[in-house]
Amino acid sequence: MLTVAIREKNSHFVHGIKIIVQQICKRRHETFHFLPAEHHDVADVLFISLEDNWVSADCYKMPQTTQTQRVILICRKEEHEKLMFRPCLYMLPAIFREDEVEEITHKIAHWTAPARRGNNTRAVPASVCKYCTTRHFSLPERELLRHIACGHSLCDAAYLMKIDESAARLYRQAIMKKLRISSQQGLIKFIRVNLLFLLD
Repeated sequence: MLTVAIREKNSHFVHGIKIIVQQICKRRHETFHFLPAEHHDVADVLFISLEDNWVSADCYKMPQTTQTQRVILICRKEEHEKLMFRPCLYMLPAIFREDEVEEITHKIAHWTAPARRGNNTRAVPASVCKYCTTRHFSLPERELLRHIACGHSLCDAAYLMKIDESAARLYRQAIMKKLRISSQQGLIKFIRVNLLFLLD
């Protein structure tokens, strides 16, 4: 039996997902059951909105959660593109709110295939949790971090961001404090070791 939980505030979207799952399981002659949202931790498949409080507070649990569950993120495409600083979420399979029904159906059918169940090829590596602090960065801090990763000096980064160098220095200090790094060299080393995806 396939068990499914959905953590999503939009009741119409929830209803749509349920219909799609029902149709897929009917074609497979497979039994299924929808669990209440509060029992999401025991479902085979969990659909969870990016807006859900669990995602905000407990994303650090994703490496452990995705070892046994297929977690599918619900968000808009542009929101997903901004998740590069939260790779524990960025690595999850996602359905976009603007997707056509056929596209969502195709994705769900693939991700819920019996052969893939219990063999979650998209399990999030535990090592990505070192990035979780970046979810607390402001947009200017993220932009500055990206410029530093690209090799720009603080002066050049300030110019590109159209802010004073003193403001850029304050943003850099805030970043270093959140990452518990005490020097500019330490920050650059951290980026090279842990944030190479910024250079893609």
